[in-house]
Amino acid sequence: METVRGRRVGAIFQDPLTSLNPLFRVGDPLSETIRLHADLDKAQARARAKELMREVGISAVEERIDSYLHQFSVGVLQRVVIALALCAEPELIVADEATAALDVSIRAEITALFKRLCRERGTAVLLGTHDMGAIAETADRVTVMYAGRLAEMGAGDDVIRRPRHPETTGLMGSIPSLRKEVEQLQMIPGLMPRLDAPAGLSLQSAMCLCRAKVSDASAADRLG
Repeated sequence: METVRGRRVGAIFQDPLTSLNPLFRVGDPLSETIRLHADLDKAQARARAKELMREVGISAVEERIDSYLHQFSVGVLQRVVIALALCAEPELIVADEATAALDVSIRAEITALFKRLCRERGTAVLLGTHDMGAIAETADRVTVMYAGRLAEMGAGDDVIRRPRHPETTGLMGSIPSLRKEVEQLQMIPGLMPRLDAPAGLSLQSAMCLCRAKVSDASAADRLG
């Protein structure tokens, strides 16, 4: 697994505070990963780690490479995690809600940085997110999942502009708009199917179950 993780597939997770070990300096995982996948000694790996930190926009690298997590903001730590994912030059990066823990301005900076670095390296990215704005900015192709199954797939612009599944429509409708006032964000009617639902449950069956649950609840309210 070590020959695949890092070298062929990198990962960026939602919260950098849980992605990095607070007992180690931020440069330690970078140097360790570089040495694991490249024929470099300790000094060379440390020098390469500094280069990566500069490349992701971290300043004062000479001092900060030996700093601990509590000395950094979340935005800077996410830059460290991006550097960690890229340090072995992987073919694919799996980014799981990689910007969800960041505020809007920092999120935009990190998204732009991530896109640039991956484009320069020719690295493929699998981005898992509920943020349709981030998808619109980054994705070439989009796959929408519902009830653990593939609900819709297509080119990014097609899925965003012409959604076909209620889940996609709901995700698009959940984006706040500054052009009009709404009392509440759009919701998908019904309930999620139970986790112990029979194997092979289709999307259509799942939607029917959701509607049935709502109907039963409404009838109970009227009787009550």
